[in-house]
Amino acid sequence: MAGYVFAIGGDEDPISMIRECTEKGIYSTYLKGIAPLSFEGTLADYMSMKPGDNIYFFCKRRYYGIGELISIGPDCKYCNYPRSSARVNVQYEDISNDLLVNFGSQSPHYRWLCTFKGAPYFFEEGIDTDEILTYKPNTFKMLRAFWKVSFIKLSDEENASLKEIFLLRRQRETAAQTGIFPERNDVHNAIAAKVLDRYLIKPADMLQTCTFGSRVKHEMALEAAVVYDLCHNRVHALGAWDYVSHQVIASPFKPIDYMDKIDVLAMRYLPNTRIPCKYLVAELKKDAADNATIDQVLKYVDWVCSEYAYGDYEAVEACIIAAEYPENIAVYYSEVVQRYYTLGSHPVRNKQWNSLKLLRYSYAAGELSYVDVTPQNEMPD
Repeated sequence: MAGYVFAIGGDEDPISMIRECTEKGIYSTYLKGIAPLSFEGTLADYMSMKPGDNIYFFCKRRYYGIGELISIGPDCKYCNYPRSSARVNVQYEDISNDLLVNFGSQSPHYRWLCTFKGAPYFFEEGIDTDEILTYKPNTFKMLRAFWKVSFIKLSDEENASLKEIFLLRRQRETAAQTGIFPERNDVHNAIAAKVLDRYLIKPADMLQTCTFGSRVKHEMALEAAVVYDLCHNRVHALGAWDYVSHQVIASPFKPIDYMDKIDVLAMRYLPNTRIPCKYLVAELKKDAADNATIDQVLKYVDWVCSEYAYGDYEAVEACIIAAEYPENIAVYYSEVVQRYYTLGSHPVRNKQWNSLKLLRYSYAAGELSYVDVTPQNEMPD
């Protein structure tokens, strides 16, 4: 399963805050305001959460785990109050009677929450960052770039390594049932008693407050909507995907602010397994795409092929989602959208790749629609 790491900080005792979260079985991100990047980016993170994903907490160099997202009613994540995904300021008095979890006067800042349990437990003693990153170091990609964000999503492989080191280092606590944060069910029961269909996280409220005509105003808002649509198989030209994430590192390690990031990365598994057999690289443009956009997504295709697909371009698909394309983009597309590579040995198989789709999006009535405008690009024999 995937994993999430939540950063806990502030002036209060962070360990007490982790204890409170694990005891109640809920986590909610505190948003200071409604600035587009943090608001829409955080919403995109919640969009892709699934029951069974693992969760961890981080503070002062140390990680605390292990938890697992669980469904309370129809889902494992909810709006904390109806229409919390609309990017507008609200007053506590206007939402106090409709809150899933009441955080007092600060409740308007806690817009979304997720529900979880220990898996098997949350251990009181954390594990230092260096100890974690030196355990199966080649599997850690996102964890190395955990910086200036409230939480991050880990791939199945990265999550498996993080979960393993907790289980190995905490064998004594597991056997003796000591050094474990307590859990209780009353908050989950109170959430379950609500009519939860009103609280499901969907992009419609966000889109209604960040669109102009048929276009989305901010790229991160487009990202959040695309993440939701891929998770719910609403982009029919791209098919169904089992794992969806956004802002995924796509460059060698360097200062975090200069790292390249893939807008959306998705994976499809072999049936009845957790083995990735296809990767989707998506580059998003709220306005027009151009030749440079094709160059950019092809750079990410090469990275994913090398870092995830072990050199097999056939396992990688790509797409650009934009509001419009220049009329002459087909010419540049036919010139550059191709890769030649080899697979196997004795005999070597020569292969060709050109799996880049161009989709045009438009907004209407609270949702996005997508039209495939990919040029015909017949590969030579």
